[in-house]
Amino acid sequence: MFSACTTPHIHNNKNILEITMKDKSVVKGIGELIYQNRVNLVNIDIEQKVYLMNNGSILTYEDAPVSTGYVYSYGMKRTVGIIFPQYNYDLIDTKGNIFFFKLSNQNEIEYMILENMNKKRIKFVYGLSEKIFQSIFDTLVNRKKMPDNITSKNQKVIKDESLYIKSKWNSKNIILDTIIKKVGGRPNLRM
Repeated sequence: MFSACTTPHIHNNKNILEITMKDKSVVKGIGELIYQNRVNLVNIDIEQKVYLMNNGSILTYEDAPVSTGYVYSYGMKRTVGIIFPQYNYDLIDTKGNIFFFKLSNQNEIEYMILENMNKKRIKFVYGLSEKIFQSIFDTLVNRKKMPDNITSKNQKVIKDESLYIKSKWNSKNIILDTIIKKVGGRPNLRM
């Protein structure tokens, strides 16, 4: 009943962001929480956290569970397109319930790792450097050993840490985009 899980998971515990597989840490980052926000929509409560990591990078973590009796309406690729409308998105690959995305627009590129928990909860981490993203990808998908010491170019902290939140959660996601639906029913259209 309590066997080791072979599916990767994203964890957030105090100042630690971690991806585990088979109950073992694949990658762990320690940082300082510099911004925190909640977005409460009808039947979705989103927790957003921005971390200044010990290696100087800035990572954003979001956790978006839906209410009991609801699920996300679409696959993760379409869901990402709704939540991040200002980006073109490429699904690089998947490993179990973990999705590797590259988001890009004219000004920036974001590397993101998303965990789909049975379409009832999604978690994602973005702001990863290409090098760290590739190392995590190689570890989870290509079964390579995670390098012991991965450095990231230092990023300057800007005065408004909320700008590191790149998602666009709003009521339109629920009503027009029908991002969630009742289990066994049609998309949620009430406000």
